[in-house]
Amino acid sequence: MHTNSNKIPNLNELLIRHRWLWHLGFWGLYAISRAYLYYITVMFYERNYLEYMLASELSFVALVYGTLWLYKRLNRSRFLGAGLLLWVAYVVYVVSFHKYYLRDVPEVAELQWWNSFLNSITKYLITFALLMLAKYFKDNYIQEYHETQRKQLQLQSELQNLKAQIAPHFLFNTMNNFYGLAVERSEKLPELMVRLSDLLRYSLYDTKGSRVPLVREIAHLQDYIALEKIRLEDSLDFKFKSTVPASDTAEIAPLILIVFVENAFKHAKNVQNDPIRIQISISISEAGVLFFDIINNCLPLEFKVDEPIQGIGLGNVRKRLEVLYPGELHELLIERDRDVFRVKLRINLQTAEA
Repeated sequence: MHTNSNKIPNLNELLIRHRWLWHLGFWGLYAISRAYLYYITVMFYERNYLEYMLASELSFVALVYGTLWLYKRLNRSRFLGAGLLLWVAYVVYVVSFHKYYLRDVPEVAELQWWNSFLNSITKYLITFALLMLAKYFKDNYIQEYHETQRKQLQLQSELQNLKAQIAPHFLFNTMNNFYGLAVERSEKLPELMVRLSDLLRYSLYDTKGSRVPLVREIAHLQDYIALEKIRLEDSLDFKFKSTVPASDTAEIAPLILIVFVENAFKHAKNVQNDPIRIQISISISEAGVLFFDIINNCLPLEFKVDEPIQGIGLGNVRKRLEVLYPGELHELLIERDRDVFRVKLRINLQTAEA
């Protein structure tokens, strides 16, 4: 079913996905507020007045986006001082530009620079305050939207975890494999039973919080892989590399990575002649950025390129990533090249909110 792909997004989704709509609304209101002044200028003043106004508007646009640039890069206390200084400096510039550009106009030439500055400073400081209120409203709107989505998604995740975190067929196959090992009196059986116990405990009890230790999530992957290896045995060409140290304190949203591993085993097991090849690489930078890369082979005509992206498992994890690590906090790349399927995931764990 693809009904969701044709769903018309509501206003909230439009404002979150298309941030330029906020800018369009701001400049639309600004243009409306200036429309009457432009009408008066065109009808009753010389052309040089209009030229001066248009030139001033360009510098005002630069001022607004310069202010937003500072807002993103400074903390609140530093920004307030830097922002006020920037706007006072702009008033000095615009008053000086006004006196220079319209120097041949008697009314402008007779007006004292200081009086012109005092007449303008209040108007621009009020504009600065209104701009900051608009920015504050926008940021809170986006934050509340993500918080609402996060809570809804967490409730859905908890329900899904209780119902079907470990697929019944996976447990059935695993228990059959355990029976075979028990008959053979294999020394592997106790360790694998412990891994299955850890797998179930982690899925049902340890994932109720919004974050779990990254090293615990990786251990969960290794438990799952160890159990899959029993079933595949010699037909599996598997490589796993993790450079995340055991002492690492980074945290991640639970059960984000396991979906990709399950998907790799699911599609790779259908390969008929060649060995099943799966490669997994996990690393984390000093800045707290996680890099996860998984490659598996598959049947060339098993599915279309975009089908896995719209599947239930990968579709849900894509949505979770967009809510839990919005914007530039994550990057997910899913590629298909004939008989090779690859997932590359980057998550900024240090910057993400808990």
